[in-house]
Amino acid sequence: MTAKRTLAVLTLCLVFGFGAVAGCAPQGASEPAGEGSAMPATGEEPQADSHSYTDEELAVIAGEEGTTHDAINEDVYPGKDYIDQLYDRWDAVAEEYAPEIRTLPDGRMVQRTPTEYGIAPGAWQTQANTNSYNTYWLDADNRGCGSCHADLGAVLKNMAFEHTQVWNDDIKSNLTVQECINCHHWAPGYMEKNMEFGTLMHAVHFGQRHKVQFSDEFGGNCNSCHNATDNGQGMEMWDLVKYDHLWGINNIASEDLKDASFSFEQETTQDNAFSFEWMHAYYDQMRHGAGVQETNLPQSLFDSWEITVDGLVGAPYTATLKDLVAEAESAGVVIEKTSKIVCSWNMVGGGGISNVKITGIPVSWLVEKAGGVQDGANGVRAMRADGSSKRSFSLDKLNANEALLVYKINGEPLGAKQGYPCTNWVEGVDAQVFSKQINAYTVADDCPPDFNDSKYCAENYDGSPNGWFDENGVIVNRPNATVLDVPEGLVIETGKPYDFHGYVDAYNERISQMEFSFDGGETWTAYELKDADPNRVVWWHLQWTPPEQGAYRLTVRATTAEGSESKQTHTVLVNAKDVLPAQEETTVLETTGLVAPHAVAADQA
Repeated sequence: MTAKRTLAVLTLCLVFGFGAVAGCAPQGASEPAGEGSAMPATGEEPQADSHSYTDEELAVIAGEEGTTHDAINEDVYPGKDYIDQLYDRWDAVAEEYAPEIRTLPDGRMVQRTPTEYGIAPGAWQTQANTNSYNTYWLDADNRGCGSCHADLGAVLKNMAFEHTQVWNDDIKSNLTVQECINCHHWAPGYMEKNMEFGTLMHAVHFGQRHKVQFSDEFGGNCNSCHNATDNGQGMEMWDLVKYDHLWGINNIASEDLKDASFSFEQETTQDNAFSFEWMHAYYDQMRHGAGVQETNLPQSLFDSWEITVDGLVGAPYTATLKDLVAEAESAGVVIEKTSKIVCSWNMVGGGGISNVKITGIPVSWLVEKAGGVQDGANGVRAMRADGSSKRSFSLDKLNANEALLVYKINGEPLGAKQGYPCTNWVEGVDAQVFSKQINAYTVADDCPPDFNDSKYCAENYDGSPNGWFDENGVIVNRPNATVLDVPEGLVIETGKPYDFHGYVDAYNERISQMEFSFDGGETWTAYELKDADPNRVVWWHLQWTPPEQGAYRLTVRATTAEGSESKQTHTVLVNAKDVLPAQEETTVLETTGLVAPHAVAADQA
């Protein structure tokens, strides 16, 4: 077979699945540089790299007359010099296209694309124990949001138009494109138009303002964000399917996950209560502006703030917040406890959740001062001072002292963003009813007929939906099992325990079980959560030791005692290495907002 004929056959093997075609070379076979080669040229001819053979072996390699069967073995055979050159060329390509390792501003390293250790032992591409299917052929280092935006949260923080605060630095959540899709796909009452994520993102990247930067400076095209398939799914989002296509991800079945240990606790608190910074009403704008500028709202606002208790009560009244706090503290009815706040729109992987220490007056005590609840009432409305909200909570929450007028968080007066001077707080439900700067509690008879009817609450903007509905009427984030503080492709050390951690929550439902998968959801390892309190965030920990080098993906999901199961799962990727690279061997990032993709950075180096 001539050299050109050999190249043609090898090229067909590459195009048709690396050996999937009958008669082709083993999986992953490549071709040396030359005419018709798909490989980038690094020299005129691929040269063997310091291979030493005896004269007798060289004769066998040259195919000289007299060669016998006994002289041929796996180390020496006719044409071995050509294969040596092929391996050398493939090694050079693998080195040139080694997955990029970045050092983040916090000093941690990430490798977004797996190294292909040990793929198909015995196949050609494993000769150097690494190869470049992921990076050379799939161009994975230059695909997905992370190729340009090392931290999507940083992108939103620094965009020209302020974005709602969906990041949470206190718990170190990592924003993903799935969260962006969820919100921009279906959010009636919040988004002007639904199912607009694709429209928005294509306009952002290919519109007049950014198309030159995206296309020319960053080499962006459709393949940067999408995966074109023959599976009938059309143009998939690369970030949502990449782990199904990348080589080199180690799978561990549940029966082999023997060294992992699970634990959970609910006492850890954050410095601040998470807050979506909507700007719907003028009080929203006041809070947001004062919070951004760290303006301390005056004590006089607290001292003069009035709270009214009216509606179906025996003796409606109005009193200043200052006097109510003094009286409640004197009576010893003030409650201090750890409690959670979580947004109904907090998607899987999101940061819209916190545990904090709250100090507040039971609303039941305020209502008793008004003569108690009268017949016919079915709930209590929390009325915001600017009239922008009048959501309600159930009498069950009132009677259980799970509804509080909160005036301190973590022992300090509320900040502007938290609703100074006071906010309504209802435990075990989403934050829709956590009305900031509340000035009235109205005992009413027109509240939701069933506060557990999430659909009714969502459609009527009343009560707490306790989750977010998609266009099919399904709650997609109850329960929500999320991994925290694992940037995409985090580099960890082989043989050393690593603490995966995060939270799991289900609003008003109790988490009963968490499950973990290290093989893409084929098998699961389950852990029972006993006596988890639905009024506080469950912080979970899974300590695990990577057994060998390579990429590993962890997927998490959960179940509630009431029977709800995760509709969306959260997956993170880590890369375990025997020896961590030196920082100077990596791409050191000074910012995580917008960075040059790997190929562009290499060209500019």
